[in-house]
Amino acid sequence: MAEKINTVQVTKLQEGAVSKTPPLSDGKSRQSGAEMWREFVDNTTLHGIRYIFMKRHAVIRLIWLILLLSSGGYYIFTVYRAFDKYYSRPINTLVSRKHLREMDFPAITICSNSLFSKSKLSLADDDPSFASSGLNISSCAVTSQTRANRLCGLSLLCCCAPFDNENKSLALPNCTYEYKQELLKDIKKSNHRIDVEGFYQKYSLNISNLVGPICLFSWRKTQCSVIDFNPMVTEWGMCYTFNSGRESEIKRVDTAGISSGLTLLLDANTAEYTRGKFSEGFKVLIHGQGEYFDEFEGISVGPGQHASIAISQKRYENLEKPYATNCTNKPLNTFSKYSSEGCLYECRAQNSIKICGCRPIGYINSPDTPSCLSPNEVKCSDSVDASIDEEVCDCQVPCFQTRYQAEVSYSKFPNIGTAEDLLYEGYESLQYMRDNLVFLQVGFKSLGYEMQKQQPAYDSNSLFGEIGGNMGLFLGCSLLTICELLDFFISYLAARNRNLTHPA
Repeated sequence: MAEKINTVQVTKLQEGAVSKTPPLSDGKSRQSGAEMWREFVDNTTLHGIRYIFMKRHAVIRLIWLILLLSSGGYYIFTVYRAFDKYYSRPINTLVSRKHLREMDFPAITICSNSLFSKSKLSLADDDPSFASSGLNISSCAVTSQTRANRLCGLSLLCCCAPFDNENKSLALPNCTYEYKQELLKDIKKSNHRIDVEGFYQKYSLNISNLVGPICLFSWRKTQCSVIDFNPMVTEWGMCYTFNSGRESEIKRVDTAGISSGLTLLLDANTAEYTRGKFSEGFKVLIHGQGEYFDEFEGISVGPGQHASIAISQKRYENLEKPYATNCTNKPLNTFSKYSSEGCLYECRAQNSIKICGCRPIGYINSPDTPSCLSPNEVKCSDSVDASIDEEVCDCQVPCFQTRYQAEVSYSKFPNIGTAEDLLYEGYESLQYMRDNLVFLQVGFKSLGYEMQKQQPAYDSNSLFGEIGGNMGLFLGCSLLTICELLDFFISYLAARNRNLTHPA
């Protein structure tokens, strides 16, 4: 009986001891870290890792380790290379062609190779035409005492036009250094500021002298005239722009061909030429409305020529920062449309004002600053131009730009039949026509434009696509494999924390 009681008591004590052991929270038996790792490598989608930890020959396991490390190392290299390529911001240029039913016609700027009119420079102050032609500018009155009976136009050309002394002495035999200094002294004494732009406008050939009786636009032969040309003063004389868009709507064309654009008869008036440019005729520039143009980039057309200019339009769309083009459309003070050339022109002009105290002729944004006229001022301004480029001025390419490509052909003008017709327009002889007249035609080669659009060659989709593709190729895993690895570490840390807080 006593033995039975003792047996019951021992059993109860054992049950009590077991009941004091805390149960596992998840209801599962405890696993060691090694067991959890073996379970992970047996079930993970990371290819090859299970063969390293299987109970196989050590050489085979070593081979699999080398293969896995090699694949992992090369994968890391491909990831580095992918990010390096992404941050280099490569660019693709997509070229396409679009056809249109009608197009805006570009601005056509015509610059005569004659800076001044010889007859205007040669008019005396007391000539009736001197005042009626508007040649009696204020500078003539200021210099009248020093000039005495000398001509105002030639005197102002001597003292106040930015040409080198050699050219002046050849064109103006009486333009000595002493005479120039006397004129400048009078001007300085009177606190008078030479209006160089006004001098250019008044003493150059007017557009009415340059445009002949033929001025037509489009295949409908719509008449145009001198009022359709807007004047602009440049450093090398007057230029006149057709279809500038400043005072009227931009003209449009709906038919291709040079006869469907601008048809114009120009008169060079070679008898009126003075020194300053090397040839007779005109410079023709084709550009967008409101854009800067450089006269020296124009197409040269000479007397006695029929110049046919077939133009093609190209449009460019560039990428902004951080791509290499780093395009911009920042506003300019002088021009309504941004261009890197216009930006550079403004930058050089502003630096000339700052450093030399004078501005380039024709720069209208700072009218209170005197023009660069004296040899020292011209030399200083030229030095500024030579030392400044697009990088210094931060003149990036525009984000959107329209350019015109020209194909030019020439033939002799006029033929006998045309010459006979022009005799009725007041031209005196065939020889005069051959020595002075230019027949100009400008039109679109085709209606449409070529678009060159920049696109990112390697964007974020390409980056992650390459990283993911290489991950599958070299490691046989995916993004979910990384999630598996994170899940393993979280489970391992949770189990370790349980073991520390609730030891067995």
